[in-house]
Amino acid sequence: MKLVSYAGQQLATTDDVADALVTLAAAIASEGESQALQIPVLVDGREDCADLIVGVGNDILVGPQASADVDPDFSEDAERLRAHPLFPQPAEDESDAHGGSAAAPHDVDLSGIDLDHGL
Repeated sequence: MKLVSYAGQQLATTDDVADALVTLAAAIASEGESQALQIPVLVDGREDCADLIVGVGNDILVGPQASADVDPDFSEDAERLRAHPLFPQPAEDESDAHGGSAAAPHDVDLSGIDLDHGL
């Protein structure tokens, strides 16, 4: 679980939702915009929702929260945030043909290394 600090309030939500919220809020702000978003939260152990204005001039802080309880399943809500038109998507050339991430090429300087005998 993570705590989202917003307008002087502490909102408890899942890691997945909090991480998606931070990414989306930054993307919205980078476009010079602000938008209203709704996220699922826990209030006294009950599932609820909160409305936030995110983007330019609206700061949020996300940090960890210890919880002995089982985290609720807010995965559909996190996916909804990731489906937002401004949520950053990987470029097509960053994925392999199976939808996974392709390994980034590395420039390795092998001069001075004898590949047959080591260093």
